[in-house]
Amino acid sequence: MKWSLVKLALVCFLGLAMSGMASSVLAQGGGGGDPPQGGIKVDAAGILQNRTMTDPTGQLNRQRATQAMASMNRELAASSQLRKVSLSRLQREIGRRLASGEDIPNDMLYLAGLTQVTHVFCYPESGDIVLAGPAEGFFQDADGHIRGVHTGRPTVQLQDLLAALRAYPQNGAGVHEIGCTIDPTAEGLARMQQFASSVTMTSPAQTPAIAEGVRTALGMQTVKVMGVPANTHFGHVLVEADYRMKLYGLGLNRLPGLVSYVDKIRTGSKNALVRWFFAPSYESVLVSENDLAATLVGGSVELMTEEESVDQFGNREANRKKANKASVAFCNSFTKNYDSIAAADPVFGELKNCMDLAVLAAFMQTKDYYGLSGLTLDVLADENKLSIKTLNTVKQVESVVTAVFRNNQLITPVSGGVVVYPLEQVQGDKVSVDTSGKNEQLRDEVKMSNLQEGQWWWD
Repeated sequence: MKWSLVKLALVCFLGLAMSGMASSVLAQGGGGGDPPQGGIKVDAAGILQNRTMTDPTGQLNRQRATQAMASMNRELAASSQLRKVSLSRLQREIGRRLASGEDIPNDMLYLAGLTQVTHVFCYPESGDIVLAGPAEGFFQDADGHIRGVHTGRPTVQLQDLLAALRAYPQNGAGVHEIGCTIDPTAEGLARMQQFASSVTMTSPAQTPAIAEGVRTALGMQTVKVMGVPANTHFGHVLVEADYRMKLYGLGLNRLPGLVSYVDKIRTGSKNALVRWFFAPSYESVLVSENDLAATLVGGSVELMTEEESVDQFGNREANRKKANKASVAFCNSFTKNYDSIAAADPVFGELKNCMDLAVLAAFMQTKDYYGLSGLTLDVLADENKLSIKTLNTVKQVESVVTAVFRNNQLITPVSGGVVVYPLEQVQGDKVSVDTSGKNEQLRDEVKMSNLQEGQWWWD
């Protein structure tokens, strides 16, 4: 029996890697603990490679969490529904430590155990801006992610906060877009089209060879990071989240309840390039009537899809047709299960934290919290004093191909990325006024007069 190539569905995507999330703050301040390693790595040439998850049963992480709690300050280890962090006091204490050559400790690197930043308060009367959110004790898991010991949620990192604040500075315009793209090159797509047209299948046994041929034809794919430096932890989170999402889409990683693209694909549009990309999804930014307090409401992350057509030369053009049902099913399943996926694979929790920080930083700039408070970020905003550009710049990754039999035709590569427009999230109908007064009440309840010298966080 003769098999034609259209009997083989090939799904191709870009595989990435990430270097350790060795904090710029760690590099600046000395040892704040062993530098985390993360889920991907990047070599000096900017080529990314995957790292295998090392604790499938969770036993090692449970041991690490227990050890961390045993050695952690009792107040820091305690869970809190709304822990507060003063930016002015944090900056003052970091500046003092840098001036005296002291290490920057883990409680600063991981913002007193915050697992989310949900509130921001401005205090013109005392010259401060305060961030607040839920917090708990934290530990470094077997794959290098910093996580809460009780919920497992990723801990908000100082270096990611600095990246967000610098993207929306107190002086100057903020960036329009934060995100990343991982795409095949036009040359690679053209080579893949040529290869596909030259192959005739005579047996299903050819599947691995054809998949390898497609991978070779595609060659390296290009990684681009926008809005934040690509050699920061924030930039690497964007890329790692995109990479790992595609592993789930292609069925190479599995989680209970998550429908993959490969599970559902039956046919595809001719010469179609499927794109998957993350975007933030908030009900609103709820702002007090005096504009001095804000809360992120209903914050989550949505996975979206679209298709592009690809010609014989590898040129891409937006396809006006709706994305195929398999792609929609995968994106809907991922969005619906985002919280449980983030619990199992913490980079998606880190992605949400980074999105939250970017939106709140844009809000602070838009409402001129720096001018109102008189706070100048002379240390936190200065790369020369506090560098966050400590990782290798992500540039390229090898294409990865998986092959499965389906009914009709050749399915071309998956591309996509992450896209966040923080300024759009804090304008127009995205902002609502808190007429209940709750936000303003929370702000007024924050008392700093009884804080000790050097104290920068409290419950």
